[in-house]
Amino acid sequence: MNERDRSTVLYAASYGPIIGIKLGIKYLKFKRAARRGERRFYHELRSQGLSRIEARYLAEQYGSAVSVRSLIRESGAAIPGLGWL
Repeated sequence: MNERDRSTVLYAASYGPIIGIKLGIKYLKFKRAARRGERRFYHELRSQGLSRIEARYLAEQYGSAVSVRSLIRESGAAIPGLGWL
């Protein structure tokens, strides 16, 4: 391994945790917005006359679209090795 390869590996290793933290924060913000949307969707369904059970089920389906597993599962076809989730 030459000097350039070592510096590339060190660069990637030093910025990896920072990128992970930034992605984690973005995901949590995205998840919070999805939960708010789920609540709004539930209340809108209830105001339109849907039963509580049906409204809750539909709202949960709406909010569950934002999960790490589902995002990885959907991208697993494009990225080899991630289809196991």
